[in-house]
Amino acid sequence: MSIAIFDIEKGYTLFSRSNYLTKRHAHYAIEIVCSINGLFELSTQQGNYTNLQNVIIPPNLTHSFNSLNSSCNLLFLDPLSHIGHYFMQQYQLAGSKNVLTNVPEVRQLHQEGNFDMPQISHLGKSTSSQDIDPRITGCIQAIDKAFADQKISLNELAALSFLSKDRLAHLFKAQLGISVHQYILWKKILLAVSNSREGHSLTTCAHSAGFTDSSHFHRAFYKMFGTGPSFVLKS
Repeated sequence: MSIAIFDIEKGYTLFSRSNYLTKRHAHYAIEIVCSINGLFELSTQQGNYTNLQNVIIPPNLTHSFNSLNSSCNLLFLDPLSHIGHYFMQQYQLAGSKNVLTNVPEVRQLHQEGNFDMPQISHLGKSTSSQDIDPRITGCIQAIDKAFADQKISLNELAALSFLSKDRLAHLFKAQLGISVHQYILWKKILLAVSNSREGHSLTTCAHSAGFTDSSHFHRAFYKMFGTGPSFVLKS
């Protein structure tokens, strides 16, 4: 796997990968997969899908891939980013229980083996803002400023939001479709990968992102992406 584009601020990362399998996994990010050459297969709890050219996978949907005879681009989007918000709205992904396959618009956004990121970013700018409770907005801002801090906790976020811990957890999930923990974990993983691209070791990257050790980071990454981080970090 190689990382073609990595942009924490804009909320997306783009991987390219050939001839691979993943075990069943689910993750916070929206995932859009497009074939560069050949066709791929995907499995969810709803069934198996073959002869795929592209697919949109909603957040938190358990799935696995079989791309042994193809090369693919994998675009991961933060659902809270402008681009992620566009896809969440356009395809009604919040709480969706299945994937969208061979989507015409996605085909138009992936030409000559590459995602058209300027056009995709433009779509993100065109979307309307969500009606999010200001306390949740404040919570998101606090996480964004301190997501690398191992000591950040739900109790601290609850105090900042003037909500009880249980109420914050419920409201965050109800408004955004994801848990506070998932959002923090996504940010930590992105920070670790970003640091790795500056040449730091796996252990250093894990510690800098707030993981206990490299094994802790490996488990979190595997659960999120269905594959280990080592060869991604070396790319």
